[in-house]
Amino acid sequence: MPGGPFCWCILLCAAAFSPAGPARLYRRIRNPFVRDAYSLRLMKFSGLALLLAAGLASPAMAEPVARIRGVDDSDLRARLLAVVGETPYAPAGPREARQRAEEGAARVRRALRSFGYYSGEAEAVVLDGDGRLRPAVRVTPGPQFTFSSVALDLSQPVTPEAETRTRAAFTLRAGDPVDAQRILASEHEAVMTLRSEGYPDAAAGDREIIVDHAEQAARARLILIPGPFARFGPITLNNETILRASYVERLSPFEAGDPAAPSDLIELADRLSGLPGVERAEVSLAPPGETGEARAVQVELQAAPRHQLELGAGYSTTDGAGVEAEWTRRNLFRGAESLKLSARLATLDSHATASLEFPNWLRYDQTLTLGAALEAERTDAYDRDAITISAGLRRAISDTLAAALGAEIESARVEEADNTVTTASGDLQLAALSLGAIWDRRDDPLDPQSGFTLEGVVVPAALLDDGFTSFYTATIAASGYYPVTDTVILAARTRLGTILNVEAAEIPADRRFYAGGGGSARGFDYQSISPLGSTGQPFGGTSLVETSVEVRWRRSQSLGFAAFVDAAAAGSDTMPDFGAMRAGVGLGVRYYTNFGPIRLDIATPVDRRDGDDPVSFYISIGQAF
Repeated sequence: MPGGPFCWCILLCAAAFSPAGPARLYRRIRNPFVRDAYSLRLMKFSGLALLLAAGLASPAMAEPVARIRGVDDSDLRARLLAVVGETPYAPAGPREARQRAEEGAARVRRALRSFGYYSGEAEAVVLDGDGRLRPAVRVTPGPQFTFSSVALDLSQPVTPEAETRTRAAFTLRAGDPVDAQRILASEHEAVMTLRSEGYPDAAAGDREIIVDHAEQAARARLILIPGPFARFGPITLNNETILRASYVERLSPFEAGDPAAPSDLIELADRLSGLPGVERAEVSLAPPGETGEARAVQVELQAAPRHQLELGAGYSTTDGAGVEAEWTRRNLFRGAESLKLSARLATLDSHATASLEFPNWLRYDQTLTLGAALEAERTDAYDRDAITISAGLRRAISDTLAAALGAEIESARVEEADNTVTTASGDLQLAALSLGAIWDRRDDPLDPQSGFTLEGVVVPAALLDDGFTSFYTATIAASGYYPVTDTVILAARTRLGTILNVEAAEIPADRRFYAGGGGSARGFDYQSISPLGSTGQPFGGTSLVETSVEVRWRRSQSLGFAAFVDAAAAGSDTMPDFGAMRAGVGLGVRYYTNFGPIRLDIATPVDRRDGDDPVSFYISIGQAF
């Protein structure tokens, strides 16, 4: 592999014919196996330096518009400070200080009544200390009033089930504080429950709150207006040239005749707007008519651009140069299908691929993908030319759990680094199945702050050359993220792999395990932490172990830093060889953008050996893991 002390990556973009912007590129995907890779489209090293320099400026420290005095209850104090607000500037003089104090006192008086402190008082004062004027509010909260009685009434009869569930959702009770926020929250839950029971037009009516200052208590009577009962009718589309009606019905979380619930309409709109061929989706109920309880579901769709073109280029002193392009045709058969044609020409790996994706195939949250590829690899371990045909099925079991099943047929010629071929003729045919599952509880796939992932894949494969050779590849990977403080994240990952039923020399070189490189162990060349062949080049193994620990500190909204340790090894045994692991350490800079962090890492081997580069650099989008 071409080597050097530095690794530079310059990624250039392509224009995507979509006005959606970067925010749309990283929308939440229900199926964790869907991994559309959106790389950084325009970045040069000099531009990155400017971005990092811009992040050095930190915002001014904010201070309260007025301080709060006389309140011992920490929760009440925090709520009053939130009402008063903050400002980045100190008062310019006594007049402005007094004005801020008066403004703060007026806000506190209103807030005290809202919180149930009807006899509370607030006095504006200006504190003078250390030569600084500090606006403040001296508060005498008094007792917090409570409800002596609470009543919830419905303006018209509803079904017994709806009434029971609505009253259960209304949690305000006698003895509770007379707190406006709590009143509104309880009322809101009751209204939303009533809507979910088939009363989509339910709304809050009059509120009667009678305060008795002598008793330091209040009586409450709240009225809900249910509106007419409704059921879902047929789905109607404003434009069937975008999606077929049958496809929209497949995505629907409800069936005709179900009680009409606004939450189901929102869910359908989310499912439709998440499709790659849909720019915007609005779902609503038709107005009540004379046709009884059934109300049509109106779906309005706006199409996204049907074609997208992406271009990219990259260079590194260890991986060489490469250019790539991808063209996408959306909504091929009015069922959100996507046809993708891509090509890549690079020093290490080149390919031409075609894939056809059928989202929500046969059922919601199930995706079928068909693919074909021509591939050429030129690495230190092997040269490979292959034709591959594949099919994959992914199903989301829940928002965080997904499973995948795949099949692949490959015809290839693989030549080892010592100029020997895998089979007598040099040509081989391989068939493989794959079964995997992933549990993804991360809060953000590009920049996780908390949560974890756990993923496992088993691949039975059969090699058809002069005979029949079967082998099994299994990998399991886990990562976790723990917020030590509001600005410091401790991240860790591990990956284990094994190949069973064969020796490494019995299977194609590209099916063996290798370790080293930016996605494995930073600080080492690609494939370099692997068993060596007769010529001293990487040969690959039948086991793998990788670990990483990274501490991430976000200094400001746009700038962060990281320190990390990576370790990995590929071995010749079926069990990972932990004793053969080699480690690299490094530091990194993160520049945070709306579409994910831009990452710059520098790493070096801990136990540097002959042939190891002293320093390697990595530039990418998103965290390392």
